[in-house]
Amino acid sequence: MAKVEISIKFEPETLKSYSKNEAYLVLSLKNSDGSSAYWCECDVSVRPPLSLTHDKELNVGKTKVGIVKPNGELSKRIRLYTMPNNIPDEYPVSVTSYIYDADGAIAEREEKSEKLPCK
Repeated sequence: MAKVEISIKFEPETLKSYSKNEAYLVLSLKNSDGSSAYWCECDVSVRPPLSLTHDKELNVGKTKVGIVKPNGELSKRIRLYTMPNNIPDEYPVSVTSYIYDADGAIAEREEKSEKLPCK
């Protein structure tokens, strides 16, 4: 079984309400398995007024994170956008990660969800 830990953070940590915003979702992976490397890709899901594109509503996307070497770390930044109709609230962002072993089989699947505050 894979031993890959995934963490989520946002840059900046909060959004401004009633205006267009751009922020980054930072996915960080840490492989604590000292003998195996793993390939990782993630599905990202957001709800309006968040979007994965700047000009239209895109709620679901897939990103390839890359190969996490034994005892290694890797991170990927994904840009998030808002439309000006965002109100003060917390907006959920969900990430489903797929960790593949050397045979190409899914060794681990993990779901994480964080809330991006808007003030």
